[in-house]
Amino acid sequence: MDLFKPLVLISQNLFFALIGIIGIGFLIGFHELGHFLFCKLFKIRTPSFSIGFGPTLWTRKIGETTFKLSTIPFGGYVEIAGTAEIGQGEQKEAFAQDEHSFAVKPFYQKLFVMLGGILFNLIFSYLTFIILFMTGIPKTNLMYQTNAIPVIANIQKESAAEQHGLLIGDKIIAINNIEMENDIHKVLTTLEPLANQKAHLLIERNGTQKKIDIIIGSRDMAGKQRGVLGVAFDVAPTPAYPFWEAIRRGVSTTNTWIKNTFKGFAHMLRKKDVSGMAGPVMIIAMTIKGAAAGLKIFLIFLAIISINLAILNIIPLPILDGGQLLLYGIEALIRKPLPHRVREYIHIITWLAFIGFFLYLSAQDIARIASPQIESILKFIGLRR
Repeated sequence: MDLFKPLVLISQNLFFALIGIIGIGFLIGFHELGHFLFCKLFKIRTPSFSIGFGPTLWTRKIGETTFKLSTIPFGGYVEIAGTAEIGQGEQKEAFAQDEHSFAVKPFYQKLFVMLGGILFNLIFSYLTFIILFMTGIPKTNLMYQTNAIPVIANIQKESAAEQHGLLIGDKIIAINNIEMENDIHKVLTTLEPLANQKAHLLIERNGTQKKIDIIIGSRDMAGKQRGVLGVAFDVAPTPAYPFWEAIRRGVSTTNTWIKNTFKGFAHMLRKKDVSGMAGPVMIIAMTIKGAAAGLKIFLIFLAIISINLAILNIIPLPILDGGQLLLYGIEALIRKPLPHRVREYIHIITWLAFIGFFLYLSAQDIARIASPQIESILKFIGLRR
């Protein structure tokens, strides 16, 4: 029987990899569906709709649109008559000027078509989180914002918590005589203004309460010193909530992820530091890991990726929706289309820069994934202790 274990493990990994790839393909397809449906709403012709790139696996023509499924699922497009954009199908109708072409439509319709994909990615995330709160969510660090509890699960070395004798399993009952009411948000907001200040903690340890005086640590966040203990808190499963409460929590959680994702992108641009940014390899690896962790964890991963995809597309680069919208906005202001050659050169340069950036992120991802394995090999052969 032991001989079959590696085969079973490989089969399981391949299955979860397939599910992960399908999940990413679905998000891309759902994004493009937003563009497609707004085109239909405004009677704009769409010659083709493709999920993926490369050799075609499946094709079917429905009405005026040829739907395609291609071998490489990490991308997709809706070919829109009256738009000339590199990588968007055969472009046979790129310069169409009839009444059903994108080129002759008013700017507000172009605005909705371009924002359609972003809107659909956000709709998916809102609906996913609402459904998850309606059905309950298993214990996971992905939902740390909503399911963390004030029980210490990990302590950083040389942190304020370690220096003052806090232990894993300690539950914070009160800070400076303010009851925490088992509310992690209250714990964090109470600690924030106490950077480098003395505080009195009331904790519960092994069923008994204990008072501890502590100098709160500090961490620079967005240029401001915030009080921290230097611990990670434990998380608990989230129960199923009634309909309206599930909607409230689902919307609130999605809004929090959107806000934090914007902050992450802003920090990256401000600091010119992409070391914390995941590339395509890491995203695929995380999605596969999410698929292996169960359906609900997988859906959380997809909802988070969908938010990132939406916000990424807001960036005003010409190959993204935000950049297309910027160019169409310029055309609306100057009341004439930009020269095709200018658009083409802008697209080519941006594509080359984007490909180079993705290759850099991929190399960074591979180094992150490979480093633990390399460290294990070095320890095994005696080059690391």
